[in-house]
Amino acid sequence: MEHTITKENIQITEETFIKYTNLWKRADVLELTHHFHKLDKSIGQYERVYYFAVNEKDITRFNAIEQIKTFKIYMALKEGHKESFTFFPIFEVVDTSDKKYYFELVAHQKPKKGVQKDETAQLGSEIVPAIFKDMISENWQKVEMSLIDDLFTVKTAEKPMERVLFYSVTPDLINPYLPGNVKELKLYPGLDMNKFQYKDMISFTPVIGLTPKLPIENNLYRMGILESDGNEVFIEYSTPCPPTCPPPIQS
Repeated sequence: MEHTITKENIQITEETFIKYTNLWKRADVLELTHHFHKLDKSIGQYERVYYFAVNEKDITRFNAIEQIKTFKIYMALKEGHKESFTFFPIFEVVDTSDKKYYFELVAHQKPKKGVQKDETAQLGSEIVPAIFKDMISENWQKVEMSLIDDLFTVKTAEKPMERVLFYSVTPDLINPYLPGNVKELKLYPGLDMNKFQYKDMISFTPVIGLTPKLPIENNLYRMGILESDGNEVFIEYSTPCPPTCPPPIQS
């Protein structure tokens, strides 16, 4: 059974968004790994966060959006104790009328038993995306605690070390499900070992898992941009900033 670890999530405002993302920016690099783990006192061991999910109330808010203009995944931290996961992502969504929305994702640990997949929906390829998502998720689960901070930093000629602040996602990958056809929205932490060896690349690789209420037919599947496993669609392509930041919006 899946188990939620964090405290009940709160409505993210502009003020709390700035607060929590600033905690991420300023966190001591040597302490970063602790925010992705919690201490299970019953067994005396640390457990690593497995995935994050938007809660049911926020899914209703998300489904009310007509069309997305920009979609970003921000890294954020809460103040807390060792018994809680204190890292969490925030989805920042701007619609085509320039209204901004924030969605906090709540941490879950790995289910103790396998989750039964719905095999009735046939959406695109079911083999390659499952391998990719499972591979980077397994890499995330196995990486040494002492290396966690390295997954979020990049070194370039211009700056000796920078921490990734957010990831940009192509809105066209999500818009086909809006408005009203999103059942679940998750983020799976991942580690791309092909990037880990390069210091000028961010190797932490988030994968969005979107479960639609009803399957849709879309040319994006046939082009291989969107991929699925059962009825969960995996959106794998995101751009980390830094090192690759979008140009500022012109007013």
